[in-house]
Amino acid sequence: MTRPALDVAAVGGATRARFGGAGTPAPATRGALLLALRIAVVVALASTTLGACSCDTFRFYQVTRSIQEECDIRPNGEFCDEPEGFSPPVDEVWTVERVGDEIRVYVDEEVWVADPRDPAQDANFITAEKLEIAAREPGPCVTTTTRNFAILADNSALTGTIDERSRIEGPDDCGETPTGLRTSSRLDGVIDGAP
Repeated sequence: MTRPALDVAAVGGATRARFGGAGTPAPATRGALLLALRIAVVVALASTTLGACSCDTFRFYQVTRSIQEECDIRPNGEFCDEPEGFSPPVDEVWTVERVGDEIRVYVDEEVWVADPRDPAQDANFITAEKLEIAAREPGPCVTTTTRNFAILADNSALTGTIDERSRIEGPDDCGETPTGLRTSSRLDGVIDGAP
């Protein structure tokens, strides 16, 4: 069975009659419409991207961490080393990422989520803290590690301090407790790419 041929002129006429338009746009008009649509999409994407970038920033810093205080925690108190006994300074890469109201700080590959910002403080002042608790047998012997930092990270430099404390406690099976280590370090850095 053969189908009757489609009369394009008749269909175009029916379209014009039904919708009161000119039917299918001429090729030149269709090209102009497609060009206008492409431009509109590009402008919309560009404005969306630029709008997102204006609020979110990344800053990279080359930072030197230098121990200022290092103390052993023992059952009979803390005993601090002389500066000659400190480990040498360590170079690290710190990155500050601001996404809306949230600030994340990357220290090499470790991620810190900053404390909520105090409106009374400088916008570049950032604090964060971490608490880790681990238990092991026999005992259980519980290791509590607390770490926190306070930094000022602006368009040219990063300065501040980072404090760490690790303490083991438990029954006699864990040995004489508490034992551990407490350090306080100074942070000095420049924005990556600065001379």
